[in-house]
Amino acid sequence: MFVHHSIAALAALVVAALPTKPALASTGPWSDYYTDSGMVTVSADRKQVRVCDLDASDDLHFKAEFATDNPIDPSIYTVKAPQGGCDSDRTYISRIKVFKLCTGSVRISDVVWDHCNAPIWLSRLS
Repeated sequence: MFVHHSIAALAALVVAALPTKPALASTGPWSDYYTDSGMVTVSADRKQVRVCDLDASDDLHFKAEFATDNPIDPSIYTVKAPQGGCDSDRTYISRIKVFKLCTGSVRISDVVWDHCNAPIWLSRLS
């Protein structure tokens, strides 16, 4: 399910990634991992994102944040993996242009998102 964020959040996504050098990928499918605990994959056609929590027994939670090449709706979308499972979402009009994998842990009753890997920018034009 898409979670819509503001343009300010998109700017924050880019600015937050500035201290680390973002990865640039040219062919798909594309994936990113957090140890052996979680992963995100974007399909070769850049229309589907899938995020998985690979270890139901740990305290980690995973989400993928992504943006598309749609200039009319420059939003950041979020897909959260259920504990020990996977979830996915897809675009219908636009293509995914950047994504990143984030990790979090439960504090009191909510997940606090502690860390995100560097964003992966997809350079393939299709």
